[in-house]
Amino acid sequence: MTSSTPETPEAAEPQLVITGDRVGLGPLRADLVPNYQRWINDREVASGLGAHAVMTEEAERDWYEQASRTRDGQAFFTVYDLEDLAPIGTASLFDVDHLSGRATFGILLGERRGQGLGTEATRLTLEWAFSVLALYNVELRVWEWNQPAIRAYAKAGFREIGRRRGATVVMGRRYDAVLMDAIAPEFEGKALTGLTPEGGKPIF
Repeated sequence: MTSSTPETPEAAEPQLVITGDRVGLGPLRADLVPNYQRWINDREVASGLGAHAVMTEEAERDWYEQASRTRDGQAFFTVYDLEDLAPIGTASLFDVDHLSGRATFGILLGERRGQGLGTEATRLTLEWAFSVLALYNVELRVWEWNQPAIRAYAKAGFREIGRRRGATVVMGRRYDAVLMDAIAPEFEGKALTGLTPEGGKPIF
């Protein structure tokens, strides 16, 4: 009599709620907390976010528990590369004000930076903001030294609207905070347009 070892089930494909040509967005996942922790502790990533703390897995899990709770339309996503469905970062809409129709955007790309994936993830998040949440204005803050990010945000639909001078210190030097925003009437998405019901009137 021979014994057989049970086959290990393949990991389930991630649930994607919006997809583009190269990138998809899905919910945050508890099993990816170690990934989220590793990304935020990468000094290049942390500098781009203005983050200084060293995150333990317990602290990152606390963040996950808070962010994964649905509150007032806030949206936190895991970003996937559609080529192999690898998780590569997170994107978010927070500080949502439905009365005024505004929110703040954030993105953390922990893997495969410099390939245009962050630009598409940004556009998909904006499309979610304007089409699903019916927001009008989404803003972000980026440091002046991060020119690749500024170019990516501009390509995705953001425009510079001002600066807060000397608002951050990175590696012992002071930099401006660049303020950017995107508004619904200037944005044209394609990932969700097929879901718009017939009839109705534009809200913008």
